[in-house]
Formats: sequence, structure tokens, C-alpha cells
Amino acid sequence: MPKRKLPPNEIIANLYNNGLNSREIAERLNVNVNTVASSLKRIPGLVLRSNSEAQRLSFEKGRPPIKYWEGKKQPKEMVEKRISKIRGENHYLWNGGKSRRRYRDVIKKEHCAKCNARTNLGIHHIDLDHYNDEPGNLQVLCVSCHITLHKLLYWEAKRNKTI
Repeated sequence: MPKRKLPPNEIIANLYNNGLNSREIAERLNVNVNTVASSLKRIPGLVLRSNSEAQRLSFEKGRPPIKYWEGKKQPKEMVEKRISKIRGENHYLWNGGKSRRRYRDVIKKEHCAKCNARTNLGIHHIDLDHYNDEPGNLQVLCVSCHITLHKLLYWEAKRNKTI
């Protein structure tokens, strides 16, 4: 078996507990980051930091956050070439240039029918048939009431074993 490049586990655990991350430990010991990361996982009794804890610690130490996407932009020609294939008639939701949701023009969203909220309003089909756009079948609900109503309907159907 080849000789181990890393110092004993206690030293690595001590460096990690003092706030260094795997990359910094690897730089100090002049080894691969993956080697340090895998050895940290194998140290018995060592509790590894969660991503949020590591991010908070990194912020406290003044390390810049790693942004892999930063500075990466596609040329406009490449974006246009990719998007032109799914624009207009080629898009899977294309409906001849007509709106798929004509009921939005039928009813005005002023306030929730259940709680009188005036923000985050949506339209609910009372008979749950999304093709029935009659004004009597449409009801204005806020997102919260709409979700609650659908959850109640789901559990009622579950209890009655219809789904």
C-alpha cells in the first residue's frame, strides 16, 4: 500500500474544527482537495458542516462567495439560434396566436371571494373543469385560499377513495 500523504486524522480534524475548509487544508498540506474531503468523511466522531454553515463561516471570514456562473454569457447569435426553434408556431403551447386562457378576460380580479384579500389573486374553476369558462363557473381566490381549497378537495377525494 502506498505511503499516506496526509498527516494523522487528528491534525486534519483540528484544522477543520478551527474553521478551515477542505480546499484550504489541501493547500496547507499540498495535497488534492478530494483527498482531504474523503479523509474528513472517514474521521470517526467528526461532524461535517452543512452547506449553510460552511457558507456562513466563509462569509464571516471574509472569503468571497464562489459564483461558477459569473462572467459566462452566450453570444446573442447562439441564443437566437437556440430559441428560434421553439418560438411562435414551433412552441408546444402554440394555439394559433390565440390566448389559451380566455376566461381571464371574462372575470375581473378585484378581491378574494373567501377572505377579501386584494393581492395574489387567481381564478378558480368551481366545477374543476378548465374547459368550462362560463362566468358562473369562475371564482376569484387568493393563492392561499385557492391552495387550501384544492388540498381539501384532494383529501376529501382520498377519503372517499375516488383517487
